[in-house]
Amino acid sequence: MATFEPRKTRLQIDGRWGLEELSDTTKDYIQLYGFAYSLMPDLPQARRDEVDYIYGKFPWRGGYSTVNFFNQLFHKIPPKLRPEVQCIRYASPGFIELTELLAVAATVAGIVKVVCMSINSAHDTYRNIQKAAVDLELSKINLAKEELELTQRQIAFCEESSKKLVKVLGLTKEQERLLDQKVHSNPVMKLKILLSVYRRVEPLAKKQNEGKLNISGKEE
Repeated sequence: MATFEPRKTRLQIDGRWGLEELSDTTKDYIQLYGFAYSLMPDLPQARRDEVDYIYGKFPWRGGYSTVNFFNQLFHKIPPKLRPEVQCIRYASPGFIELTELLAVAATVAGIVKVVCMSINSAHDTYRNIQKAAVDLELSKINLAKEELELTQRQIAFCEESSKKLVKVLGLTKEQERLLDQKVHSNPVMKLKILLSVYRRVEPLAKKQNEGKLNISGKEE
Protein backbone atom coordinates (compact mmCIF):
# COMPACT_ATOMS: atom_id res chain seq x y z
CA MET A 1 0.00 0.00 0.00
CA ALA A 2 1.41 3.39 -1.00
CA THR A 3 2.15 5.93 1.70
CA PHE A 4 0.42 9.29 1.32
CA GLU A 5 3.19 11.27 2.98
CA PRO A 6 5.35 13.46 0.72
CA ARG A 7 9.05 12.65 0.47
CA LYS A 8 12.07 14.55 -0.85
CA THR A 9 13.16 13.74 -4.40
CA ARG A 10 15.36 15.45 -6.96
CA LEU A 11 15.14 16.24 -10.63
CA GLN A 12 18.76 16.30 -11.76
CA ILE A 13 19.48 19.03 -14.31
CA ASP A 14 22.57 19.78 -16.36
CA GLY A 15 23.67 22.15 -19.10
CA ARG A 16 22.08 25.48 -19.94
CA TRP A 17 18.35 26.06 -19.47
CA GLY A 18 16.18 28.88 -20.76
CA LEU A 19 13.26 30.00 -18.62
CA GLU A 20 10.70 28.95 -21.25
CA GLU A 21 12.38 25.54 -21.57
CA LEU A 22 12.26 25.03 -17.82
CA SER A 23 8.61 26.10 -17.75
CA ASP A 24 7.67 23.63 -20.50
CA THR A 25 9.54 20.81 -18.78
CA THR A 26 7.93 21.37 -15.39
CA LYS A 27 4.50 21.66 -17.04
CA ASP A 28 4.96 18.29 -18.76
CA TYR A 29 6.20 16.81 -15.48
CA ILE A 30 3.25 17.93 -13.36
CA GLN A 31 0.73 16.85 -16.00
CA LEU A 32 2.33 13.41 -16.14
CA TYR A 33 2.36 13.41 -12.32
CA GLY A 34 -1.40 14.04 -12.29
CA PHE A 35 -1.97 11.14 -14.67
CA ALA A 36 0.23 8.82 -12.58
CA TYR A 37 -1.63 9.89 -9.42
CA SER A 38 -4.96 9.05 -11.05
CA LEU A 39 -3.81 5.44 -11.53
CA MET A 40 -2.82 4.85 -7.91
CA PRO A 41 -4.71 1.71 -6.81
CA ASP A 42 -5.35 2.80 -3.23
CA LEU A 43 -6.68 6.34 -3.56
CA PRO A 44 -9.26 7.30 -0.93
CA GLN A 45 -12.78 6.68 -2.28
CA ALA A 46 -13.75 10.35 -2.35
CA ARG A 47 -10.63 11.23 -4.33
CA ARG A 48 -11.15 8.29 -6.68
CA ASP A 49 -14.71 9.45 -7.40
CA GLU A 50 -13.45 12.93 -8.29
CA VAL A 51 -10.77 11.50 -10.60
CA ASP A 52 -13.27 9.16 -12.29
CA TYR A 53 -15.60 12.10 -12.91
CA ILE A 54 -12.82 14.00 -14.71
CA TYR A 55 -12.11 11.02 -16.95
CA GLY A 56 -15.71 10.96 -18.13
CA LYS A 57 -16.56 14.64 -18.50
CA PHE A 58 -14.76 15.67 -21.70
CA PRO A 59 -15.79 15.07 -25.34
CA TRP A 60 -12.14 14.59 -26.43
CA ARG A 61 -12.58 16.41 -29.71
CA GLY A 62 -9.60 18.75 -29.52
CA GLY A 63 -6.99 20.54 -27.44
CA TYR A 64 -9.55 21.95 -25.00
CA SER A 65 -10.33 18.50 -23.65
CA THR A 66 -6.67 17.48 -23.40
CA VAL A 67 -5.41 20.56 -21.57
CA ASN A 68 -8.32 20.67 -19.15
CA PHE A 69 -8.16 16.92 -18.49
CA PHE A 70 -4.56 17.09 -17.27
CA ASN A 71 -5.00 20.38 -15.42
CA GLN A 72 -8.05 19.14 -13.57
CA LEU A 73 -6.45 15.80 -12.70
CA PHE A 74 -3.50 17.62 -11.19
CA HIS A 75 -5.66 20.00 -9.18
CA LYS A 76 -7.63 17.13 -7.66
CA ILE A 77 -4.42 16.13 -5.88
CA PRO A 78 -4.41 17.55 -2.33
CA PRO A 79 -2.04 20.56 -2.32
CA LYS A 80 0.38 18.99 0.16
CA LEU A 81 0.80 15.97 -2.14
CA ARG A 82 1.61 17.97 -5.28
CA PRO A 83 5.27 18.49 -6.21
CA GLU A 84 6.59 21.42 -4.21
CA VAL A 85 9.98 23.02 -4.77
CA GLN A 86 12.25 22.95 -1.73
CA CYS A 87 15.51 23.99 -3.36
CA ILE A 88 16.93 24.76 -6.80
CA ARG A 89 20.64 24.56 -7.56
CA TYR A 90 21.51 25.72 -11.05
CA ALA A 91 24.93 24.29 -11.86
CA SER A 92 26.56 21.59 -14.00
CA PRO A 93 25.24 19.37 -12.62
CA GLY A 94 22.44 20.93 -10.62
CA PHE A 95 19.07 19.83 -9.28
CA ILE A 96 15.56 20.78 -8.34
CA GLU A 97 14.67 19.33 -4.94
CA LEU A 98 10.98 18.56 -4.48
CA THR A 99 8.63 17.09 -1.95
CA GLU A 100 6.10 14.80 -3.62
CA LEU A 101 4.44 11.41 -3.36
CA LEU A 102 7.18 8.85 -3.85
CA ALA A 103 4.93 6.24 -5.49
CA VAL A 104 3.72 8.79 -8.04
CA ALA A 105 7.23 10.14 -8.68
CA ALA A 106 8.47 6.59 -9.22
CA THR A 107 5.70 5.93 -11.77
CA VAL A 108 6.60 9.11 -13.67
CA ALA A 109 10.28 8.17 -13.63
CA GLY A 110 9.49 4.66 -14.83
CA ILE A 111 7.40 5.86 -17.77
CA VAL A 112 10.07 8.36 -18.86
CA LYS A 113 12.81 5.74 -18.55
CA VAL A 114 10.94 3.20 -20.69
CA VAL A 115 10.36 5.77 -23.44
CA CYS A 116 14.03 6.83 -23.21
CA MET A 117 15.12 3.28 -23.96
CA SER A 118 13.36 3.24 -27.34
CA ILE A 119 12.79 6.90 -28.14
CA ASN A 120 13.03 6.57 -31.93
CA SER A 121 10.74 3.57 -32.27
CA ALA A 122 8.39 5.06 -29.66
CA HIS A 123 8.12 8.25 -31.71
CA ASP A 124 7.48 6.26 -34.90
CA THR A 125 4.76 4.25 -33.17
CA TYR A 126 3.09 7.42 -31.92
CA ARG A 127 3.34 9.16 -35.30
CA ASN A 128 1.89 6.19 -37.19
CA ILE A 129 -1.00 5.81 -34.76
CA GLN A 130 -1.74 9.53 -34.82
CA LYS A 131 -1.79 9.58 -38.64
CA ALA A 132 -4.09 6.56 -38.84
CA ALA A 133 -6.38 8.07 -36.19
CA VAL A 134 -6.80 11.13 -38.40
CA ASP A 135 -7.53 8.94 -41.41
CA LEU A 136 -10.21 7.13 -39.41
CA GLU A 137 -11.70 10.47 -38.34
CA LEU A 138 -11.49 9.66 -34.64
CA SER A 139 -11.18 13.37 -33.84
CA LYS A 140 -14.79 13.88 -34.96
CA ILE A 141 -16.21 11.45 -32.43
CA ASN A 142 -17.85 13.16 -29.46
CA LEU A 143 -17.11 10.93 -26.48
CA ALA A 144 -19.56 12.82 -24.29
CA LYS A 145 -22.45 11.19 -26.15
CA GLU A 146 -24.01 8.26 -24.33
CA GLU A 147 -24.27 6.11 -27.45
CA LEU A 148 -21.20 5.95 -29.67
CA GLU A 149 -21.50 4.89 -33.26
CA LEU A 150 -18.19 3.18 -34.03
CA THR A 151 -17.27 0.96 -36.93
CA GLN A 152 -15.59 -2.37 -36.28
CA ARG A 153 -12.53 -0.99 -38.03
CA GLN A 154 -12.37 1.96 -35.64
CA ILE A 155 -12.80 -0.28 -32.59
CA ALA A 156 -10.13 -2.75 -33.73
CA PHE A 157 -7.69 0.05 -34.54
CA CYS A 158 -8.17 1.73 -31.14
CA GLU A 159 -7.74 -1.52 -29.23
CA GLU A 160 -4.60 -2.56 -31.12
CA SER A 161 -3.07 0.92 -30.97
CA SER A 162 -3.74 1.20 -27.24
CA LYS A 163 -1.87 -2.06 -26.69
CA LYS A 164 1.12 -0.62 -28.52
CA LEU A 165 1.07 2.60 -26.50
CA VAL A 166 0.68 0.78 -23.19
CA LYS A 167 3.86 -1.10 -24.09
CA VAL A 168 5.64 2.06 -25.26
CA LEU A 169 4.81 3.79 -21.95
CA GLY A 170 5.62 0.72 -19.84
CA LEU A 171 2.31 0.75 -17.98
CA THR A 172 1.75 -2.21 -15.70
CA LYS A 173 -1.21 -4.56 -16.06
CA GLU A 174 -2.71 -3.04 -12.91
CA GLN A 175 -2.34 0.49 -14.27
CA GLU A 176 -3.95 -0.53 -17.56
CA ARG A 177 -6.79 -2.23 -15.67
CA LEU A 178 -7.44 0.95 -13.69
CA LEU A 179 -7.34 3.01 -16.89
CA ASP A 180 -9.87 0.67 -18.51
CA GLN A 181 -12.15 1.12 -15.51
CA LYS A 182 -11.93 4.90 -15.68
CA VAL A 183 -12.73 5.07 -19.40
CA HIS A 184 -15.44 2.41 -18.98
CA SER A 185 -13.63 0.29 -21.59
CA ASN A 186 -14.27 2.97 -24.22
CA PRO A 187 -11.59 2.18 -26.86
CA VAL A 188 -11.52 5.66 -28.41
CA MET A 189 -11.20 7.49 -25.10
CA LYS A 190 -8.46 5.14 -23.95
CA LEU A 191 -6.47 5.70 -27.13
CA LYS A 192 -6.87 9.48 -27.05
CA ILE A 193 -5.71 9.62 -23.44
CA LEU A 194 -2.67 7.42 -24.14
CA LEU A 195 -1.72 9.55 -27.16
CA SER A 196 -1.96 12.71 -25.06
CA VAL A 197 0.12 11.11 -22.29
CA TYR A 198 2.82 10.22 -24.80
CA ARG A 199 2.97 13.83 -26.01
CA ARG A 200 3.89 14.86 -22.47
CA VAL A 201 6.40 12.08 -21.93
CA GLU A 202 8.42 12.44 -25.13
CA PRO A 203 9.92 15.90 -24.40
CA LEU A 204 11.02 14.70 -20.95
CA ALA A 205 12.51 11.53 -22.41
CA LYS A 206 14.43 13.51 -25.03
CA LYS A 207 15.93 15.77 -22.38
CA GLN A 208 16.85 12.76 -20.28
CA ASN A 209 18.57 11.14 -23.25
CA GLU A 210 20.44 14.39 -23.92
CA GLY A 211 21.73 14.39 -20.34
CA LYS A 212 19.96 17.64 -19.45
CA LEU A 213 17.46 15.98 -17.12
CA ASN A 214 17.29 12.90 -14.94
CA ILE A 215 14.04 11.90 -13.25
CA SER A 216 14.95 9.24 -10.72
CA GLY A 217 11.73 9.04 -8.70
CA LYS A 218 13.80 8.06 -5.66
CA GLU A 219 13.85 9.47 -2.18
CA GLU A 220 16.78 11.69 -1.32
